[in-house]
Amino acid sequence: MAIKEPSITASPNRGLALTAGALLALWGFLGFFLAADGDPGFFSRQGGMLWNAFGVNPAMSLLWVLLAVVLLITGLGTTIGSRNGNLLVGIVLVVMAVYGFALSNTSANVFALTFADNLFHAIVGVVLLLTAFGADRENIRAIRGSRRMDATV
Repeated sequence: MAIKEPSITASPNRGLALTAGALLALWGFLGFFLAADGDPGFFSRQGGMLWNAFGVNPAMSLLWVLLAVVLLITGLGTTIGSRNGNLLVGIVLVVMAVYGFALSNTSANVFALTFADNLFHAIVGVVLLLTAFGADRENIRAIRGSRRMDATV
């Protein structure tokens, strides 16, 4: 007997993937179209400002959009897929936070990162990782068990 895939509202990983994906997509597109002060280069260290707090340049906006695509696709897919998407994007965002905190005041800051960017990346990354590791355990165990039983039948 096959186990039904949990709905988006019943799966924390799927719901968070869609929510965080929509947020990153919005910020990425705003970064491309609204936050360009003058004509910043792709890897400009100064970039534009989004809501007078978040530094953005085309590279940062592109990264946000790409991460959003991963989250949106996996969030619309399966629970296991959204868990893996949350894990991947969470790792990338935590690495970006560490990179930003360590290098934001140096010439290596090619993403125009500010303290607000670093804090945002750290918070969203940790929430994605905690959800990937801690939520949907029962759902995933049931889905995997069902697949094993279906394979043996």
